[in-house]
Amino acid sequence: MIDAHAHLAPKSFLQEIARSRAFDVDVEETPQGHAVQFPRLPKLRPAGGGLVDTAVRRPWMEANGVTSQYFGVWLDIQGYTLPNTQAADWSRLLNEHLARAAGDGGVAFKALASVPVQDGEAAARALEYAIKTLGMPGAMIPSDPLDLDLATPGMEPFWAAAEALDVPILLHGATHSRWSTVGPPYLAFSLGRTFDTTVLAAKLILNGLLDRHPRLKLMLCHGGGFLPYQVHRMQWGYERGTDKTVELQRSGPEAYLPMLFYDTVTLSGPALNLLLQIAGPGHIVLGSDYVWEPMAGPLTEAADAAGLSGQALEDVCHGTALRLFGAS
Repeated sequence: MIDAHAHLAPKSFLQEIARSRAFDVDVEETPQGHAVQFPRLPKLRPAGGGLVDTAVRRPWMEANGVTSQYFGVWLDIQGYTLPNTQAADWSRLLNEHLARAAGDGGVAFKALASVPVQDGEAAARALEYAIKTLGMPGAMIPSDPLDLDLATPGMEPFWAAAEALDVPILLHGATHSRWSTVGPPYLAFSLGRTFDTTVLAAKLILNGLLDRHPRLKLMLCHGGGFLPYQVHRMQWGYERGTDKTVELQRSGPEAYLPMLFYDTVTLSGPALNLLLQIAGPGHIVLGSDYVWEPMAGPLTEAADAAGLSGQALEDVCHGTALRLFGAS
């Protein structure tokens, strides 16, 4: 089985940042791991254990039958609040450590790139370097972190590069986002992550991104957030003009959902069944959200609850991920 949604904060990267004077970022080494603090943000919880070391997650992978895992960076250290002058260097260094961690872990691991989402041109260059030089198979980016809007025209070079390179881009809720102005802090993890991705995906669809880049491989983590389950309200608003920003080539927002990819991190069989109706097993991959796996139970829990079997189960467990990430 392939776990297509996991995270890593490479210990070697945290150690280098702790020694470096190139970034205005503080790193404290604690018994629980390295605690990072970016300017103007609260200190992050310490990163240790399986979050920083691929070897620690091996027993869990073996117990769940996972032969391959694709991990993106732990979004807390993605660096989306750094100034533009530092963001590209931070991203490049981070990607080099992610790629090295995947290589050191053996054939079981693939690392997804991080890009400086502060600037679309810089993000495109970072993606090209990560794919062509480091051999990374795609990227994971935060959905609208803090004061950034990834649906603005300035991000167009990045989307164009992703389409040209034929690599998937995973949208994942940001650690620090607009949620603080929407809901209470105690719901940030359970609802905030999915809220951010829902809103960004809706904006991207409505601004015509998938018309301009129809071959773009866009994956929405956490089962697509709320989008698949409330998209008809968007359709209704588009048809009546209240949600219309551009004239879409297709009939409306609903028509674009089968073009997107999703993971099984819905934690729900009925929710996964709805995704299967919308997009089919050829657009759904297994995901653990490791190291947050304990909240989800066994990796195939949602797929089992959805009653998947035969070719559909094979697609979700490994076939779709192989095609999505260009593996043979």
